[in-house]
Amino acid sequence: MPNNTKKSHLEFIDTLKIFLKSGTGGNGCMSFRREKFIPYGGPNGGNGGKGGDIYLKASANVNTLLELSRHPHITAKDGEHGKGKNLYGRKGPDVFIPVPIGTIIKDGERIIQDLNKDGETFLAARGGRGGRGNTSFKTQENTAPKYAENGEPGEEPTINLELKLLADVGLAGFPNAGKSTFLAAVSDAKPRIADYPFTTLKPNLGMILHKQKDFIVADIPGLIEGAHMGKGLGDVFLRHIQRTKLILHFIDPNGFKNVSPADSVKLINAELKNFSSQLARKKQILVINKADLPNAEEVFKKIKKKYRSREIFLISSITSKGITKLLDKIITALPKIKETSFSQAKPESNPPLNRFMEKGFKVFRNNEGVLEVESKNLLKLISMTNFTQEEAVEKLKNTFKLIGLDKALKKNGVNEGEVIKISGKEFEWFNDDPSTNRKKSKFQYKYSQQLKKRRKLKK
Repeated sequence: MPNNTKKSHLEFIDTLKIFLKSGTGGNGCMSFRREKFIPYGGPNGGNGGKGGDIYLKASANVNTLLELSRHPHITAKDGEHGKGKNLYGRKGPDVFIPVPIGTIIKDGERIIQDLNKDGETFLAARGGRGGRGNTSFKTQENTAPKYAENGEPGEEPTINLELKLLADVGLAGFPNAGKSTFLAAVSDAKPRIADYPFTTLKPNLGMILHKQKDFIVADIPGLIEGAHMGKGLGDVFLRHIQRTKLILHFIDPNGFKNVSPADSVKLINAELKNFSSQLARKKQILVINKADLPNAEEVFKKIKKKYRSREIFLISSITSKGITKLLDKIITALPKIKETSFSQAKPESNPPLNRFMEKGFKVFRNNEGVLEVESKNLLKLISMTNFTQEEAVEKLKNTFKLIGLDKALKKNGVNEGEVIKISGKEFEWFNDDPSTNRKKSKFQYKYSQQLKKRRKLKK
């Protein structure tokens, strides 16, 4: 049995961390039209193709996150590079990852999206745009631009997935309260049933059809005192009844260990509240199961007297006593209860993923005294600069000046020849030289071999 227990528990995976990398955009092409008898052909470099996006898509054909857990690293293909004759590169194909209906997408603990409908999709990692070819930079002042952009890097988010099963009714209670027996009696589900605790090791779903109305029931492993702190198995699966409209609270007339049937109601409700206040507020029906036991009727009267404001039913999953009345009550109550949507529960905490929307930059000296500049926008700009093209480097330096980076560095005491780290890339700073008519560039990319070769040739 221990081997079977372990195997069954591992088959159902409902939480998962995945690592995504969308495609990088293709590089733009620097090219000029060269044809016989056409001396001024002009630029004709095409743009690169966009990198592939990664989407998460809710699918009715997927029940758990097991398959995805075996391949948590997912990469989309890059876009193709642009070519001459104004030929654009092809877009990288998009990747669609099927996930179960009811999957919640989280960035850390922040809920981003709730995929609760079949076919619903979410853009999890956006592919980088293709770099522009030199044709795109042609202007009246610069009719022959000799530079093109590299493709924009794709996004590389790490996101958490959490599965909350879509069910109308959830079954809760102590182990061996008869939840699985009830589910097997009223639906086609085949849960594991035995006379020892924790026979249910994973959630079971069953479709119930009663008087031409159907609904889905979720049976989770039995709860024990301290379940919300990790005791037993129920705390692992309590999330699966968070979506339910109605909770059937099953009670064993014999109690559970040293807990009486009446006290079990209070203890289970405390565990539900400690796990989630929203879960504790759900409509609940108390079900005294095992009506075929001699003391069942007496326990039913005691609990009914103690919890007068509650709706209480006495049933037997073996003899079918009281089940019809209970199902009648369920189909009457369900249409009046609103569905739970986690995306709408806290709208202020559900913004989309950060799509390089950070503004400005931060200049500081690190612990080693090196001057650093942090900015996601600058990181993207530097990544899309081709440092083998001198005009591209000049364009980047002009951008630095326009956004006020020069002034910020001077304010922070930058020195002649000092190495500066901008979004992880190293640059050297040079002040203007007043002794000559030619001004030195303020920035030089430190590791650009092409520029170093050109300097040697000039000397």
